[in-house]
Amino acid sequence: MKKYTVLILLAATGAVQAQAILNFTRNKETSLQFTKTASADEFLNYSEITGSPYYNQDFSIAKATCCSEKTPMRYDEYADQIEYQKDGTVYILEKGLPYSKIEFLDSKFTLVLGTVDDKPEYFIELADGKNSLLKKVSKKIETVAGKKVIFEKKPTSTSVFKENVPRYFIKTEKDVYQLIKGKSDILSLYPEKSAELTTFINSNKIKFNKEEDLVKVVNFINKS
Repeated sequence: MKKYTVLILLAATGAVQAQAILNFTRNKETSLQFTKTASADEFLNYSEITGSPYYNQDFSIAKATCCSEKTPMRYDEYADQIEYQKDGTVYILEKGLPYSKIEFLDSKFTLVLGTVDDKPEYFIELADGKNSLLKKVSKKIETVAGKKVIFEKKPTSTSVFKENVPRYFIKTEKDVYQLIKGKSDILSLYPEKSAELTTFINSNKIKFNKEEDLVKVVNFINKS
């Protein structure tokens, strides 16, 4: 299994402090320092599980908006972490400021770091502005029973990655995160805009189980 590391982007050039730390500088603005995790046993062996834990299996060029570095990254939905690849080795991006917004340049989507119920999580940004529409995707592991094999007492089983139903949040300019399930969730966020929002939602026949309709609502809120 590949060894994982924690990726820490520093504002100044660092030096190698131990064998467990790798460091290199590409320019005067940013240096990259990698610290190995304590034990590879802390991680699941994904190769033993059917399916993929990733939003996109392949690495694609991405960058944190705080920094100038462009590197191959991918998003692990199951572990809710971003992986970085360097010289065939996989690293884990530090989950925190200033790396709160990651742009995947090839696949044209953006991950933002938010906090819901005191838990930092990555969200796909669908609409931005003073108010943002965020999509939370995640995966779980399920055990699927197979056919019973002759001479075996129990049927075989397989562990598989399964996609959870996505959840949609509006993040307000006051950093309030509201899970959106229906019209009432939006109206409660913007009581001062209740009348115009109701008119917009009804006249445009907005369906709250359609992603593109939620984008329309948030864009309307930002313009109104």
